Amino acid sequence: MLNNENQHIMKATAKINNLTSLDSKHIIVRNLSRILDIRIMDIDLESRTVSLVYDSRLAFEKAKNELRRIGFPITKCSYQPPIINSVLPNYQLSRIRA
Repeated sequence: MLNNENQHIMKATAKINNLTSLDSKHIIVRNLSRILDIRIMDIDLESRTVSLVYDSRLAFEKAKNELRRIGFPITKCSYQPPIINSVLPNYQLSRIRA
């Protein structure tokens, strides 16, 4: 789970071409919120991107598969190097509210 200390946390920003409305945003938040090993950090309608933090490749694959299943496949993705959670003690992971 994401709240353990001394854990590697990874971040990805995914481009989703058909992310065009608040309804799309709500659908994504509702469905990805069910995956416990990821957190949505931002959904940007203008750039059509979803930024996620996660603690394993498997967690990201779950999110990617869920996005595809609900009609929002990732068309491009950029990844940031892992960080160790204990290095940033005040770093709070939270879900966004839509």
